[in-house]
Amino acid sequence: MKKEVSGNTLMIDRWFYNKPNLTPDKNGNIVLIHKVSFGPLECWEWGIDSDNRPYEIYEWCENDLYKDENYKKYISCAELKQKLNDMIEIVSNTKLSEWSLIYKKGMELINNFCF
Repeated sequence: MKKEVSGNTLMIDRWFYNKPNLTPDKNGNIVLIHKVSFGPLECWEWGIDSDNRPYEIYEWCENDLYKDENYKKYISCAELKQKLNDMIEIVSNTKLSEWSLIYKKGMELINNFCF
């Protein structure tokens, strides 16, 4: 698995991961994991919405034939924790060790509202 780091982006094979952010976006969502592929063009996002519910968003951007594939769904705290654990493992062997700390703080956020 080839990993490259450029600024606030981690590239693994065909996927580009953006640096996680614990600051809510304009909609009040905390986007913990965001990844994009440019071949085919698709996006995944995992985070916590403004009502403290873990979510997953998928968007197929390649053409209009697959727009019905797009979705946003709520996931369990365990599913989001697993995604964060996967990312911690991925970034642990890169120059992005500070990302690990952000993912771990994301875990703490989840622990505050998941029982």
